[in-house]
Amino acid sequence: MKYGAAAWRHVAAFCFLLLAVGSGTAAPAGTARTPSVATAPPPTAKPRTPSAMAAAPMSLGALLATTPADSLIGPLRRYETDRSMAAAAGEAALTLGRLHAARGEYRPAAEAFARAAARLDPARKPEARLWLGFAWLALGATDQARAALDEVASVPGPHRAAARLALAQAWDAARRPDRAAAVLEGLLADDPGEAAPAALDRLATLDDDAGHADRARRLRERLLRDFPRSIEAAAARRAVFSAAAARPDERRVGGIAVVIGSFLDEARARSLASAARSAGFSGATVVSQGQGLAAVHSVRIGVFATAAEAHRAADQAEKALGVSAELTRP
Repeated sequence: MKYGAAAWRHVAAFCFLLLAVGSGTAAPAGTARTPSVATAPPPTAKPRTPSAMAAAPMSLGALLATTPADSLIGPLRRYETDRSMAAAAGEAALTLGRLHAARGEYRPAAEAFARAAARLDPARKPEARLWLGFAWLALGATDQARAALDEVASVPGPHRAAARLALAQAWDAARRPDRAAAVLEGLLADDPGEAAPAALDRLATLDDDAGHADRARRLRERLLRDFPRSIEAAAARRAVFSAAAARPDERRVGGIAVVIGSFLDEARARSLASAARSAGFSGATVVSQGQGLAAVHSVRIGVFATAAEAHRAADQAEKALGVSAELTRP
């Protein structure tokens, strides 16, 4: 599957969200995690007048805690300007960039992240460079994205795996799948951390496009084995099991059905079927037997031609959904 510029904007937007939620090095102590979670001032707090602000400079944490999120851009710009080249200006620029990114304003986000990278202490610069790479990637500027991400991906650190994953995305967007694959292989050979499912999924897709079907299959098997509840595993199941599973009327004779639950309550059965479809079993259905209060509603994820295919699907269902699967004749 190829990605266009618009799709890469969505990928980068997802990366913004992932980093904002999962990063262990966000705002400094005393600040809100992101602008979107800034809180209103307590009922007893009095509004600060311009003269009071001049007399007692507000900290970045206080600014975030006392300013509504939808009104932060102006105050953050002024805060950054007032502190010139101080480290606090870098933190303000980093927060401002995140705010622009959350609003889909990637150009001003990139400008703010560049200022943050220039002003922050050395230990904090990689985070700003990573955000800068994401912003350029969202804009479709792959050369600038690679320049920012290379600096983070080339040295050990907490943001290295995310930078390498984004760097592979930048190479792929630049129509260099060979370079993207090389970056992903290096990432998976080291310690990919939380980037592993996405790296396995993307590398498998690149192998498919290159005609390496066997290696793509092994990568997806590793993804399903090691990360069964990941979003990427759900996509892999759709690719693997949609081809193997047939509708009951297509393999009525000799087929093997995989049932993952039976209920007297039809609503519970439908809920489990919906969860199974979300986990990648697109053919999950509810099969009802009996009438009225005696009816039993079973959730079937598919009917398979061979016992091996059925056992594999059952194993994946148990790992992904925490259910007990059984094989039956439809």
